[in-house]
Amino acid sequence: MAINLASKASDKVAERFRLGSVTEGLFTNKYDWTGVATVRVYTVDNLSLGDYDKTKVSGSRFGAIAEVGDTVQEMTVTDDKCFNGAIDKGNDTAQMMVKSAGAVLRQTTDEVLIPYVDKYRLAKLADGAGTKVYNVSLTKANALETILTAGAAMSNNNVPKPGRVLYIGETEALKVKLADQIVGVDRLAERTIVSGVCGAIDGAQVRIVPDSYMPTGVVFLLVKTGCAAAPKKIETYRILDQHPDIDGHVVQGRFLHDCFVLTARNKGIYAAFSGSEPEEA
Repeated sequence: MAINLASKASDKVAERFRLGSVTEGLFTNKYDWTGVATVRVYTVDNLSLGDYDKTKVSGSRFGAIAEVGDTVQEMTVTDDKCFNGAIDKGNDTAQMMVKSAGAVLRQTTDEVLIPYVDKYRLAKLADGAGTKVYNVSLTKANALETILTAGAAMSNNNVPKPGRVLYIGETEALKVKLADQIVGVDRLAERTIVSGVCGAIDGAQVRIVPDSYMPTGVVFLLVKTGCAAAPKKIETYRILDQHPDIDGHVVQGRFLHDCFVLTARNKGIYAAFSGSEPEEA
């Protein structure tokens, strides 16, 4: 039997997830994992252009007919995480235990689960990026130009500008805030992150995250919203007050999720790495 708080725990935690996550809202909701663990995405291949032959007497003036092909991407949700903790009745009064259990659920969500999921997603985005640039080192002199170059590369791959998000760690963000081009121009500084709050650079929303959130070796990520999917298969959060093995309350949670970069849209992710390009195995 679960106490009343448990019946609302899932909704409350889901709301905290939306408010606390730095990656929530970045992903497409186009695909439905309800009732299944694997989704197959079919992308229709482009047809090639030819020359129309208006002088041709027999046969097609449009040229040879080519069968329309497609590319299939299979995505299976696999990352299954949980937590399980007890608060013994002997450690607190019955009334206080309910409050303590709720506090443990909130703290675990805010300080353990949400950061883990954000880090997991950012790592998947970096790994699946359609454009990867190596040996990148930001300085005050080159920080802004380097980020603008990333945006230009994305535009040259026909990625729309609206909805772009720049992820950068706190330490690297300092170099952007102190960039000569930003500090020297008051109007530009008002629209960027020099004030220490998230703003925009070249139309891309800037999300400054703790250094530990950024994947190993990644200087920054430029991501177009909708280029990846982040399904949540199972979200279970509950507080049990009649566990057969515990005289007290048990706080449990399970989160089955994953993150997939869509192959057809991977050029909407630009990853800048500090190290050299890894050699192929």
